[in-house]
Amino acid sequence: MIMRRTSRRILGLRWSFLLVVFISLSPLVQIARADGGIVIFQRASPSFTITLFSTEMPLRPGPADLSVLLEQPDGHSPILDAQVFIELEHEAGMMIRAEATRSQARNKLLYCSLINLPAAGHWKIRLHIKRGDTSAEVLSDLMVAAPQPVLLSHWELIAVPPIIIILFILNQWLRRTFNKPGVSL
Repeated sequence: MIMRRTSRRILGLRWSFLLVVFISLSPLVQIARADGGIVIFQRASPSFTITLFSTEMPLRPGPADLSVLLEQPDGHSPILDAQVFIELEHEAGMMIRAEATRSQARNKLLYCSLINLPAAGHWKIRLHIKRGDTSAEVLSDLMVAAPQPVLLSHWELIAVPPIIIILFILNQWLRRTFNKPGVSL
């Protein structure tokens, strides 16, 4: 009877420990991302399939890494010899134009541009794509959220030391509990 209670207690402590570990690590796991970041939209035109990626979502004022993947509409093979122009228009009338190139991208299948978004709010994004005599234009809405407070934007880094301290305390408590005479794992 005593052995059963002890083994149940040990099993319960082990599951509690695993639960604490999983709960503490779950906020540190990022959301699933595509190769160029998070998919903002994907549109099909007669000559291209166009996918726009961003490194973060929601976008915030400051530098924004926007990447475009161009594919053949029938076979989904990447198009590597096009010109991609990005045009952003803020609701207040502010306009930003940039060219996305493969030389700026880490993934050479993408056309990338680092754009400085000066303000939060509703933006219209227009992609102009040219390849030889073929061209396409895609228009979409883009929401840029307000900037985050500094502490909130770096909460993952701030949370790591307390998590490590709590895990260390839990480790020491478990060692003391199971190092008593008569208790074995």
